[in-house]
Amino acid sequence: EVPEEDLVRLQWYGLYHDKPRIGTFVLRIKLPGGRITPEQLKVVGELARRFNNYAELTSRQDIQLHYVRLEDVPSVFETLRGAGLFRPGPCGDTVRNITSCAVAGLDRDELFSIEGSLRELTDFFSDPSHRDYFDLPRKFKISLSACPYHCNHPELHDLAFVGALREGRAGFAVWVGGGLSSTPRIARPLGIFIPPDRVLEVALAVLDLWREDPENRKSFVKARIKYLVDRLGAEGFRERLLERLSFQPEPLEREPEQIRRDFHEGVRPQKEEGLYYIGFPVPVGRLSGDQLLRIADFALEENLEIRISQRQNLILGNVPEERLEDTVDFMKKVGLSLNLSRTRALSTACTSDPFCNYSVGSAKEILTEIIDYLEGELGDLGDVIIGCDGCPHACAHHWLSDIGLQATHIRHPDGSIETGLNVILGGGYGRLAGVGRIVLKRATVEDTKVYLKNLLSAYRKSGKETIQEFVRELSDEDLLRVMRGGEVVTVTEEKGVRVRMMGPLTRLTGGLSELWVEAGTVRELIDKLEVLYPGVKNRLLKEDGEIKSAINVFVNEEDVKYLKGLDTELKEGDEVQFILA
Repeated sequence: EVPEEDLVRLQWYGLYHDKPRIGTFVLRIKLPGGRITPEQLKVVGELARRFNNYAELTSRQDIQLHYVRLEDVPSVFETLRGAGLFRPGPCGDTVRNITSCAVAGLDRDELFSIEGSLRELTDFFSDPSHRDYFDLPRKFKISLSACPYHCNHPELHDLAFVGALREGRAGFAVWVGGGLSSTPRIARPLGIFIPPDRVLEVALAVLDLWREDPENRKSFVKARIKYLVDRLGAEGFRERLLERLSFQPEPLEREPEQIRRDFHEGVRPQKEEGLYYIGFPVPVGRLSGDQLLRIADFALEENLEIRISQRQNLILGNVPEERLEDTVDFMKKVGLSLNLSRTRALSTACTSDPFCNYSVGSAKEILTEIIDYLEGELGDLGDVIIGCDGCPHACAHHWLSDIGLQATHIRHPDGSIETGLNVILGGGYGRLAGVGRIVLKRATVEDTKVYLKNLLSAYRKSGKETIQEFVRELSDEDLLRVMRGGEVVTVTEEKGVRVRMMGPLTRLTGGLSELWVEAGTVRELIDKLEVLYPGVKNRLLKEDGEIKSAINVFVNEEDVKYLKGLDTELKEGDEVQFILA
């Protein structure tokens, strides 16, 4: 029997428990820049077919497999190692998969080649001998690109190197402190320009500035670098960063801007005349092992490149002009058609149910159902992108999508529980980058369909160029009125303390991940939870009445160990999180 603490260590090799944390695991395969050779894809396809014939493409350009049993892990790791796919750090408190433009090196509009910089970063942070960077305060996400469309979403990263040209010279702007989850932030520009051969030095300096300060390890929920940038401000962070560099970056008066929103779907000409790449939509990122094997064999025969995009899509590159029609026809037979709307092609959904322990709903199924309904009622939705998440972690970017959906629970008077949705509006990427706001809470899926139909109908009639322009001009009350077809909506505010049970701890509250309880201290809160859900107290507290070592308790993102423990005072509107250590 393997101790749980050893199972946790497997995260550094890409393994997490599948729901319900017994029996099987998800395996995340790290693909820097979303690149995978046909030979490697064949290996992944064979593994996927072995494990329930299922795989999924992620918003960080990884591939994930499920249904992997612990006894399978040694042989799976050996198979991945033989294919050059065994890269440490897909999960855990490490530098996660380094993302980039999915068509870097192929797209005609790329500002300059980022190949050397991407390889240098990937080689360093995939090398387990650099142990300090496999023991970070929390996970760390880097993106690097010279794509003028900013398809790699630099604004949501802990550290982004954003390609720019300065007086004809190639280099990067540096942005820090982005991140989503429950406390979203847009990355802050540092106003500096660095040459490509300094990228690794700057990345290490940023990481060292963050990881070396013990303050950044005190609180699990406040350990991400965005909180350090909050405390120091962009200017203060820049000053401390410059002290660590061996060179003086040039000041950058104007940050690079996205020229337009483009995620490289469809048929596009490459840099080399006569060659094309084709971005094939993969609805909600799901593929079977059989599909992967057929695509891999075809790519081998045709000598094609394969890329995974942040929109959970698959791209084939180096397609000769005379082979375009045959390639499109073949992929259609595999099940990947170009004849999908932009909404269906570019909307994303997280892993969610039935796999993710944090999820309270099946984001992939919900997103598919809602798009089916909206397109059935309204036809093509144009350039509207939906991000649907099964929990607050925002892997599908519900905070930044044109329309964000986050699954939650609705508790009915009879005690039954139904999956509901929070609706987030006003978010955006690129030139329209911004964090959306929760306009509607706990709507049923059926009600959400009608609300979104009304919203999109009103947006069409408004004449506004983008949905962000339409939404950002309206108050929450006005948006609710629009969504309800013109009715005045009364929003009932919850009272007391917001309690969030994370992951498997939702079992203690009948499946609810969020509830409101009136309490003056953490101790009183647990006592009241015990009344509502008998047995909770014994699962959270030891016999001596203290919090179990396996449980972390946070009040407004501060660990109660550094406050007054169970006697930490609570007030109206405070948030208390219970998280497995």
